[in-house]
Amino acid sequence: MPKVLITGASGFVGSWLVQESLKRGWETYAGIRSTSSRALLQDKNINFVTLDFSDEDHMRSVLSERDYDYIIHNAGVTRAQRDSVYFQVNSTYSRDFAKLALEVSGDRLRKFVFISSIEAFGSADGTPDDVVDESVTPNPRTTYGQSKLRAERELKAIENLPLIIIRPTAVFGPAEKDFFAFWKTIKSYSVTPTIGNKDIKYTFIYVKDLARVVLDAAASDIVQKSYFASDGRIHKMDHFLSHIAASLNKKTLSFTIPYLVIETAVAITGLLDKVTGKKSLLNAEQIAKAKAQNWDCDISDLVQDFHYRPAYTLEAAVHETTDWYIEHGWI
Repeated sequence: MPKVLITGASGFVGSWLVQESLKRGWETYAGIRSTSSRALLQDKNINFVTLDFSDEDHMRSVLSERDYDYIIHNAGVTRAQRDSVYFQVNSTYSRDFAKLALEVSGDRLRKFVFISSIEAFGSADGTPDDVVDESVTPNPRTTYGQSKLRAERELKAIENLPLIIIRPTAVFGPAEKDFFAFWKTIKSYSVTPTIGNKDIKYTFIYVKDLARVVLDAAASDIVQKSYFASDGRIHKMDHFLSHIAASLNKKTLSFTIPYLVIETAVAITGLLDKVTGKKSLLNAEQIAKAKAQNWDCDISDLVQDFHYRPAYTLEAAVHETTDWYIEHGWI
């Protein structure tokens, strides 16, 4: 039975990685902070490991306690008020953790899977084939994306690290909190708003499909390779929102919020940022991200190497997510 350590296990994606690991019968260690909630980690077969990436001695002790076959490094920050936090947590901690894992475990470590993001490369706008793939020059639109790109490069530079990089596009599913705002808005106000341009090409991946292919990658013999991960289809936001409305049995009013409205809001928050010295979550980077017109990515290597095929259609995934939100009292 393989032993796997999953970092960032208390969060949305991490908790589903844990569930998929348990489903396969693996000896599963959920890496969490001492202050992390365990609300999404209720299975009695989970082994908990407290992690503090800022403490090398502590991390060395954790890694020395048992021989992990696989490490899935999912921990990171997606939102921070200071740019330095993105680079410290997503880049520096990831590099140092990987080096320490290799130093402690050596050849016993069969795979180190790093969960990156399509944001490390940016959108497909202006790419030769209108798709993001390994051949394009990365052009991250956000500091978050820049920090993930730096982490990728620093991990690739670690000699003999059995590395796999997975770059998911927009991930949604049960327990996700950002897209959940759409569910709340539709449920409460019966509206389906889009931003700027309703014809933007979006890509999504359901969290259960992502968890499955991540663990397939961990268990494979492949190393030193990177993959983009989506459901392999292009979607329009109004299409996605219509599925949410249908799952909630809601008839909605659709409308588009002009970029000018969002830019005005960003200008206001920018003034506040200068006063506080912090970066608001609604900032110029998010406008740049929102203005991207194409998030298509090439998943052909994922299909070829792991026989990846999404188990869920977008509609089925949305309906299952709605059922979870209702069952758990979120809506």
